[in-house]
Amino acid sequence: MVSSTRPRRSPTTRKIDIRVNALERQEEALIDCGVDPAHVIRAALRRAVKNWELGPNFIPPAEEQRTRITEWRARTSLAVDAGAVTALLRAHDPLDVLSKWTLIRGQLEPRVWAEIDAILDEIAENAAVPQGDAEA
Repeated sequence: MVSSTRPRRSPTTRKIDIRVNALERQEEALIDCGVDPAHVIRAALRRAVKNWELGPNFIPPAEEQRTRITEWRARTSLAVDAGAVTALLRAHDPLDVLSKWTLIRGQLEPRVWAEIDAILDEIAENAAVPQGDAEA
């Protein structure tokens, strides 16, 4: 018997190595939050990429100062739409000399930083709730 189902075609993706870190302005809160800062940054990265799709426009990396604490850096590979990467390459790196991370970091880093802020707020709110009120 021949199966009538067609194989599913997944969109063509390209893996890009990324590395993100917190901002200098987030250092103190990360140190004081009671959770390993590297874990906060890793969780923020996961949240930031969960429903993110690479857009067609190049956004230069933000000028904000990143922390110099390299132990906190989150590194991973991210599968992004190959067509979007190709479009960015054609428009902004026709000689293919820049890292692919350079092409997408302006779109992704601000999302990670916003998630770090959100996680730090969540941790602070949870710490402010008295134990007896947590179950109410």
